[in-house]
Amino acid sequence: MDSPKVQLYLDIAAKGLGITGVALMVFTRGGWFYVGVAAVVLGVLFMGGSLVASRKLRQRRWDGTRRT
Repeated sequence: MDSPKVQLYLDIAAKGLGITGVALMVFTRGGWFYVGVAAVVLGVLFMGGSLVASRKLRQRRWDGTRRT
């Protein structure tokens, strides 16, 4: 996860899952509500992965050397 693209893709996936999950919870009935809850939970986990990826990126400079 040392690539900026990984952080970007995780962030986009997390936001998409969150929006989809909220839409399922608001606009659908029955068992789809629980699918929406699961999508939001998965989105939160992806957002955590994005934060971890950004933390690992901040430990290095743009040329790949470590900060002291």
